[in-house]
Amino acid sequence: MNLIKNNLSLIINSFLFVFTLSEYLICIKYLNYHYNYKNAWFNISLNCVFTPFYLLFLTKKVHREKVKNFFKKENIKNLLYPICNGVIYTVETVLLFYAINNLTLSYYTILRTGFIIFNIPFFKYLLNKKITNIYLYNCLFLVISYILIIYNYINYSNQDNKLLIINTVIIFFSCFLNSIYNNLIEYSMKKNVFSSVDYQIIFQITYFILIIIPSIYYTILNPPPISALPIFLYFLIGTGLQLYMYNKINILNTKNDYLPANILLSGLDLLRRIIQLLFSFLLFNEIFDNFIIISIIFMGLSSSLLLYQYIKNNQQANNIMHIELEEI
Repeated sequence: MNLIKNNLSLIINSFLFVFTLSEYLICIKYLNYHYNYKNAWFNISLNCVFTPFYLLFLTKKVHREKVKNFFKKENIKNLLYPICNGVIYTVETVLLFYAINNLTLSYYTILRTGFIIFNIPFFKYLLNKKITNIYLYNCLFLVISYILIIYNYINYSNQDNKLLIINTVIIFFSCFLNSIYNNLIEYSMKKNVFSSVDYQIIFQITYFILIIIPSIYYTILNPPPISALPIFLYFLIGTGLQLYMYNKINILNTKNDYLPANILLSGLDLLRRIIQLLFSFLLFNEIFDNFIIISIIFMGLSSSLLLYQYIKNNQQANNIMHIELEEI
């Protein structure tokens, strides 16, 4: 009970992370499936709609002073963290929205867990955290899952194999980019230079400046369908994209000296992918056979291992802190 009470904010952020990241992808695929609308740039423009709201934080003097302080000569190197991560996130977003329009939701969902494997060098050399056997087993289960799903789609789906392979490469490259900025966010937040809000302001403004013009231009060239249901879905996509990143940065700002916050993030990400897979089969009539079932089982095992490791080690950390306080 104390574990829940002490981590209530983290639990809320975790729930919202799973929910918002699931709903925006399901809405995008619904538009693909029922309206045959596949404009990646329009989806990106929806992500930009709520970005300017981060400027409202600057109405508070404390945030204005902090942001202004980052631009001083002695602090400029710290400013590079949210700016560089904003650039990487921009590239990843363009690649992802292109790929998701050309792949089934189930295929995309399973392959996008690849960032968990790319985390290994960053855990070891950037965050200086131990790579546990549980994490390695988790990665092994994911590799098995990838082999099964790729083999299945190459041999049994109706998609062009050349296009499938190109988009598969794009997905894995996006996983690498995702791992880079996830770990850089955690690393820079652990340096205690930024608060979550200050980091969000600079990160989101960087993304907005880079992406707003091409997203508007290509949306005008290929406008979306306009009716009550699509407009409601656009709202869900836009809010989901913004809230997902907001909650992600809050999760990565979790203070834990024993495990990277990316362990928790990875477990939650795998959990929400299982939710997405259920929708892909029930809502979009995607391929569902023994290969898919076994692949999902291995992904579920991976999620369970990661969440178990995070909870177990977090309990140990709390116990150690409690003992230390008693000794004092």
